[in-house]
Amino acid sequence: MKTELELNEMILVITNKIRERDPELLKYMNEMPLTVPYQENPVITVKTLTSYYDSLVVLFKEYENNHVKNLTLNKVENLPITQIVTMELDNSFQNLLTEVNDFTVSYNDVGEGSSTLLFLHGFPFDKSMWKSQLDNLKSSNRLIALDIRGFGKSTDEETPLSIDLFSEDLIAFMDKLNIKKAIVCGLSMGGFIALNAIKKFPERFEALILCDTQCIADTTEVKENRYKAIEQINRDGVTEFNEKFIKSVFHPNSLTNKTELVKTLSSIVFTNPKEIIIAGITALAERSETCSS
Repeated sequence: MKTELELNEMILVITNKIRERDPELLKYMNEMPLTVPYQENPVITVKTLTSYYDSLVVLFKEYENNHVKNLTLNKVENLPITQIVTMELDNSFQNLLTEVNDFTVSYNDVGEGSSTLLFLHGFPFDKSMWKSQLDNLKSSNRLIALDIRGFGKSTDEETPLSIDLFSEDLIAFMDKLNIKKAIVCGLSMGGFIALNAIKKFPERFEALILCDTQCIADTTEVKENRYKAIEQINRDGVTEFNEKFIKSVFHPNSLTNKTELVKTLSSIVFTNPKEIIIAGITALAERSETCSS
């Protein structure tokens, strides 16, 4: 039996082939009643991915062999999809996996359109922070949100993290998915990564969207404060840091009036192991300025 990663790689290959040769098939893929489940049950995950891959192969072959190319939705619905885990249709193409550089990237890939938008999350969140954007923009664009190395499901607790490394991962990820150019949207740390990448690879960017970020490096004072935070985490644990961080990134009105949003994002922050919080703070402190061309 193939592994989850191997199946994801196979799905990526055939999906890229569909995007390149028969992009009109994407609308049928979006109608396929299947979602990729989370990791709680690896056996079910592999069975579901196997069924999904088999269904993509059937869809592609039938479409290629049909000279008038008049596939109907009824044919799509009758594809041999088995062992399906019932989840919301909107969760299709979530938590996909692919190997990039020396680690596995987890990403969501939804929608279709002439442009591809890549979303880079802030520290210490993950790709799920972009759910509303993916839900509301997917009707007219291809949208991809990925977990940055070490965060979310893109686990890597051993490699020293840096903004330079993150930007190299971004370009390698685009290469893997055959994305020549993209509109990149980065929030905070995601903005640092985008600015670093566009400075080195400007030809890969169709446009750049920056949210609550900057091109200057940390001042001496800010850097010292980051390392003091690391000392505190090593001494007292990560809970106090997380609690202070959450209060600092939300407006007081949001803490009071948007409790569900705060709760959701707070849970993401608290899922990070101490090692990743420390590695992330270090990456922020040691980043270079990206203002100059």
